[in-house]
Amino acid sequence: MEPVDVSVVQFESTDGTLLEGDLLAPVDASGTAVVCHPHPLYGGSRQDAVVAALSRAFVGAGRRVLRFDFRGAGGSTGAHDAGGAERHDLLAAIAAVEPGEGPLVIAGYSFGADIALSVDHPAADRWVVVAPPLAIVAADALVAPSDPRPVTVIAAAHDQFNAPGQLRPKMESWTNATLHVVESADHFFAGAHRQVSDFAAAALES
Repeated sequence: MEPVDVSVVQFESTDGTLLEGDLLAPVDASGTAVVCHPHPLYGGSRQDAVVAALSRAFVGAGRRVLRFDFRGAGGSTGAHDAGGAERHDLLAAIAAVEPGEGPLVIAGYSFGADIALSVDHPAADRWVVVAPPLAIVAADALVAPSDPRPVTVIAAAHDQFNAPGQLRPKMESWTNATLHVVESADHFFAGAHRQVSDFAAAALES
């Protein structure tokens, strides 16, 4: 892998809440990815291992990556808003990396996956999400399922919150979605981060 410059960045959400993230910039980067973390009330932050696995995959594919803390998590100020203001946090993160015409990946894990699926941007060329509970944001507020751009969903075979058997029927009406299942994993993907990274990297090659 080429050398990667890592810097801590701060930016404001739409209501002035100060957010913090890590910007990972490989040499000769082409494109960008923004990665959202799992539920902050249960310890989720940009330091999460699945977030790191996604970040490695996208950096390896030559994209700049911004992984950031939602309001009330990690180095960010403010308070958790149950998925409401967090959608604005993601839009602010995308604006902070100035993707221009893209290509941009909007990505997330668990809570962050649902937030990612609810946000669009003109530069986005795809969504890549891991273990979406599909319970954080109302179904009619999700934009990715009805969009023609590709949506890659990486699920755990033994997910405690939304197992593939529950997830597949919900995805049947999605316009352009692909489901990949990590057979040995539960929702937390312990010992299966490499598989998550491999599926995410393959999504960018498709």
